[in-house]
Amino acid sequence: MKTGLFGKVMWTIYMVAIMGFLLAPLVFVVYYSFLPTAFFKLEWQGVSLRWYQAFFTSDVFMPALRHTLLIAALVVPVTLLVALPTTHLVASGHVRWLGQALTVPVVVPGVVTGIALMGFFALLSVENALLRLVIGLTLYCLPFTMRALNAVYSGLDRRPEEAARDLGAGPARTYLTVTLPQLKAGILSGAILAFVEAVDNFSIAVFMADTATKTLPIAAYDHIRDFDDPTVAAMSTLLIVLAFVLVFVLEKTVGLERMIRDK
Repeated sequence: MKTGLFGKVMWTIYMVAIMGFLLAPLVFVVYYSFLPTAFFKLEWQGVSLRWYQAFFTSDVFMPALRHTLLIAALVVPVTLLVALPTTHLVASGHVRWLGQALTVPVVVPGVVTGIALMGFFALLSVENALLRLVIGLTLYCLPFTMRALNAVYSGLDRRPEEAARDLGAGPARTYLTVTLPQLKAGILSGAILAFVEAVDNFSIAVFMADTATKTLPIAAYDHIRDFDDPTVAAMSTLLIVLAFVLVFVLEKTVGLERMIRDK
């Protein structure tokens, strides 16, 4: 009895230590973003929004933010248009190998995928950086969106589909009027995952972008290479807040545990 209690206490301490280790960098970034000075000090210096103002008035970060949001606004619908029919085919059991093949961008390091795409676009003489970014990030986001849709498909009630087919509805009409409305949670979750990846990706975007289409991660990398101030920490804090909000939405729509366990 005592041994069991001791084990539970030690396990709790271990988990708290692991969570503290993982969250400590986030706490540091948030704290650093509110410093009134450019240099980090352990002693309390007060709170300042100076670096948030610097971010929102920057001639570098604001164009990068606009480019990032434009790219995300294009990547999300394109990814969904590809993921919806593909996931339906995979879930129906017709082309399961396709679902496995499309997980390759998740397994392969992003740098390798970025270099491969750069060579592919160079071979095809694709010079439009925006087009390269949209295609490259869509390929990278597709497995994440499909996973969210698969999580919904795994618990889908097939009886309404069968009833619609028995009443004479064709495959297309059945999908649009019966199946698709049941996928709202998966569509929302897949869109959120695609949006996060499109906004946050560096390893692929850095090989696709040019000087006129820098995204936020690329602009942040350029800034910390030349300057030493908390402006990037302020940007990171805003992204952390956005990530927490989106994770909360995912939990309320599909459920994180259901997505993780989905095969």
